[in-house]
Amino acid sequence: MFYDPLSATFDDPDHSIGEYRGITIGLSSRARLLVASHAERGGNLRIINARPATAQERKKHEG
Repeated sequence: MFYDPLSATFDDPDHSIGEYRGITIGLSSRARLLVASHAERGGNLRIINARPATAQERKKHEG
């Protein structure tokens, strides 16, 4: 999903204490729309949580 050219990443300031955290929505390599919460630590991307997008998130993403 991080290589999906149509993915969207948003800052997550509510959960960013001492490190950058973001939320990305995009298609997985298996064409599933996922939402992932992630952090950058030491130059590495760490997935905190990933789940299928809800119907509401899917509708917003597909515009």
